Amino acid sequence: MASGAGEWSAEKIDDYETLISTTDVELLKRAWRNEKASPEILPFEEALVKRAKEQIQLMEETVDDFAESGHDPLIASLYQMDLDRAQFLLRSYLRVRLQKIEKFMFHIWKIDTYRNRLSIEEEKFTERCIRDIGKHLEETVLSKLPDNYQSVLKQSIISEEDDMVPEPQLDTFVVAKCERATRPLYLDGSRQSASFDSRQFAILTCL
Repeated sequence: MASGAGEWSAEKIDDYETLISTTDVELLKRAWRNEKASPEILPFEEALVKRAKEQIQLMEETVDDFAESGHDPLIASLYQMDLDRAQFLLRSYLRVRLQKIEKFMFHIWKIDTYRNRLSIEEEKFTERCIRDIGKHLEETVLSKLPDNYQSVLKQSIISEEDDMVPEPQLDTFVVAKCERATRPLYLDGSRQSASFDSRQFAILTCL
């Protein structure tokens, strides 16, 4: 009898954790973590960001209503904490993406795969940054150099590639997290498997 109750309790806990892991706040946290762990820019989570903004606006209205109606200050503070957390995640997610755009703007702009991962606002921002930086370098440095060295993208006119354009280091380590039980994983074709506790880990969801 006790064993059945224990199994039921564990099942309910798993259901609750599954529900929590699929809320927009948790999905936004996952997107933020993935973006931070990835050396390259990832596809913009447009639908998720839109829902997060709508929920933040609703939470702001709720906090204001609680403050004006004289409800328990503790409840109001709990709503404010949730609001602060959601705002932090959204801002951090967008900030990480902007940092990558600022660092690799020329590389992102010339490759359609990366360029298509930007939101409309990010695409406008990238285009404006490239135009402003190009104009600034032209006026302050490039115009004073010999003709063969006046390119923003190349060291000299004879360069075959854009060797002045920073690129993300794709050959680097990233972090992976498992959420469900899975079979042993083999790295680089070797037969040495990564050991995972099937009670705690599962399929890869992060990079």
